[in-house]
Amino acid sequence: MTKMKNDMAIDNSDIWDPAKQQKLFRSLLDAFSYPGRITQCATASTSSWFALLSTLVDGQTTLADPHKLIEESQWPKLEAHRASPEVAAFVVVDGSRTPEFMPSLGTLEAPEYGATLMLRVTSLNDAGIGTIRLQLSGPGIQKPMIIGVEELHADWITSRNDWVSTFPLGVELVLCDANSFVALPRTTLITVGGAA
Repeated sequence: MTKMKNDMAIDNSDIWDPAKQQKLFRSLLDAFSYPGRITQCATASTSSWFALLSTLVDGQTTLADPHKLIEESQWPKLEAHRASPEVAAFVVVDGSRTPEFMPSLGTLEAPEYGATLMLRVTSLNDAGIGTIRLQLSGPGIQKPMIIGVEELHADWITSRNDWVSTFPLGVELVLCDANSFVALPRTTLITVGGAA
């Protein structure tokens, strides 16, 4: 397995600019409107997962980092309250590792409290090339599509499919490589594999 570089060593200073934050947030909203569409991150100087986190969390949100992807020096800037991955609103993980927790799925009265999981992967492509191929269908996807992902453990998809099986309960996934991301809401049907 290829070892991922420490993408937090890149200069993150420009992501705190309000105009870039707004652009990032708009990109993420668009990505959730078009599940499976690979979106380029609006900032080139930091990893996409951290850039997106910077727009999503604040002093009112909870964040879990079970794989220690966030440097200690970055926590004060994010302002989020640290929480366990079982209860946090946002969880960032190394997608090449197996899931070792069950995130918050929300409740029938408040399904919006289901967690958003940001999975760091090595690369994303719409050619279906990678260590894992995901076939996607459902709302926002005109016809079934396939994306390729490098270094995503298949157990994440198995677990995610279980977590969303009692819709409207479930989680949102955002797969992030260094420069791009793809949003997979709980309404998206995901199958590992698919025709070439």
